[in-house]
Amino acid sequence: MPSKLLHRFFAASARRIGGVTVLAVRAALRTRTVAALLVLLAACVLVLPGVVKGDGTPEGELHILLTYTLSFAFGILCLATLWAACALFAAEIDSARIQLSAVKPVRAVEFWVGKWLALLVMNAVALLVVYAGVYAQVHWRMCRDGWEVIERPVSRHVARPLLPTPREEAREIFADLQARDQLPSGYSERTILRVLEQKAHEKYSEIPPGGRQAWRFQLRRPLHIGEVIAARMRFETEYNTRTQVSGICRLSCVETGRAVEVPLDDFTLKEIEFVVDARAFGQIPTEGVRAFELSFMHTSDPKRAAGLLLRFRKDVALLTPGGSFWMNMLRAAAVHWSVLALLAAFGLALSVCFSLPVAAFVATMLLVLTMVGNSVVQVVSEEDAQKWRNRAGVLVSRVVHSATRRALQAKPLAALTNGERIDTDMLRTSLGWNALLFPLLLAAASCAVLRRRELADTE
Repeated sequence: MPSKLLHRFFAASARRIGGVTVLAVRAALRTRTVAALLVLLAACVLVLPGVVKGDGTPEGELHILLTYTLSFAFGILCLATLWAACALFAAEIDSARIQLSAVKPVRAVEFWVGKWLALLVMNAVALLVVYAGVYAQVHWRMCRDGWEVIERPVSRHVARPLLPTPREEAREIFADLQARDQLPSGYSERTILRVLEQKAHEKYSEIPPGGRQAWRFQLRRPLHIGEVIAARMRFETEYNTRTQVSGICRLSCVETGRAVEVPLDDFTLKEIEFVVDARAFGQIPTEGVRAFELSFMHTSDPKRAAGLLLRFRKDVALLTPGGSFWMNMLRAAAVHWSVLALLAAFGLALSVCFSLPVAAFVATMLLVLTMVGNSVVQVVSEEDAQKWRNRAGVLVSRVVHSATRRALQAKPLAALTNGERIDTDMLRTSLGWNALLFPLLLAAASCAVLRRRELADTE
């Protein structure tokens, strides 16, 4: 009996939520705003790639299509979603129409979820149209220009070197500085450790001429016979210029004991990448191999060449097959959809609390503050942060960064452009935080305010 009652309760609630969603979508489609938004997105997808000129290479065209076009379209959807969400409740509250809906009866949470789902549905359709348009252009240009296999977009699993965690590395550096009595004065241990941990991903290490560096890898997905593995190194040089790089890259499979050496003597664009067939590592077991070691010996003339600067956590990687490119685009669209879900929930929360002009203003300012705050945290030095005129701004930026770090940590467009598969953990984290946890918290707060403000007389 209790289970039947619960089933009836949730079924009735789902019908009411669905009714609110359908009404909200119909109301949006009757306005000219949706039509104008679709025209703007179509112009972005169809016109922008022809206006922005690349370097004439397939890589340059792909960069424009994936980075500029999708970034611009996603930015339009972000602003449209945020402002539309700010208007949904505020417009009904200002016109007193929400009282008519409240007597149907529909609970506050059903109001909120129904309108939120309406925004999610429209965003999903818009994203699918945008991504489908971009994919169609990529496919058309591949056929028109006859791109080689090596020039076509791919999706590859990315394996990073096995290194200590940023916290462990910060502890090691702190202990070394302390042993040499070189700790900066005027800062607490907690502050120094925090800065070292934050800078771990951007820490450069040098490979001087004549030097050698090796990294160990453990692939999450095993490499099987018939597949290929790519080794990639990106680096910086003195004065950030191109330079003649001579060296020997050695990729060895730990499990089979076989290795492949690739000599390099090239005027490179600060990137080294080579592909090795799995058969080169000998007899591969049926279950595949996972453990590899990559080493690089810098053989350039010390009198003429400078050292290579690498961020081991970001610039060194092994790449293995990771599915199709269009599936990776769907994963990127899902990440973008989760961010739009968070913006919709945030805008609805502001719509409950304020009138439309105030809600739109607050939403825009907080969006700008989030973008600026994350940039400030990345570039500000601890010396500048300690100055009295900067303390308030840095404190606010760090609070904003801490609150939005998980929501914005995924970089889907960078992964698409670099041919890197958006892994399941990144997708799960983005969907969990942006499309579930944060909206639940905002929904609870919004419903509490809504009951007190507008529905108290009708319930």
